Amino acid sequence: MAYDFYAGSSFNFVGTLQLSGDVVGGTSGVNKNQPDFSQWAITAAMYDPSGEINYGAIAVANLSGSDPTTNGLYNLSATGAQTSTWPIGKAQLALKVIAADGSIMFADPIWFRIKASPLN
Repeated sequence: MAYDFYAGSSFNFVGTLQLSGDVVGGTSGVNKNQPDFSQWAITAAMYDPSGEINYGAIAVANLSGSDPTTNGLYNLSATGAQTSTWPIGKAQLALKVIAADGSIMFADPIWFRIKASPLN
């Protein structure tokens, strides 16, 4: 699956961390079985399909708070000026996660179709 995105528009993507594999549990989250994601750091950038050409960094805001339903919630954003330089075509959003214990994980890419707006 790929998301459509128009170059030159503001990029706002909100989501939660989805854990798979051997990840240390914890006492946070709705079911009290998740790590405290407020202590985790995420970096993100948009890349070409091969993952070799970086189109630009994406700002990451950790929205995890004291409310258990927000544990693992993040906002990814870029301004319209930043996205106006993204080439038209397929692109991948790459994410690097650093856990509170220093463990480093890379998420599977999130795919986008960068398009030109018909209103330009």
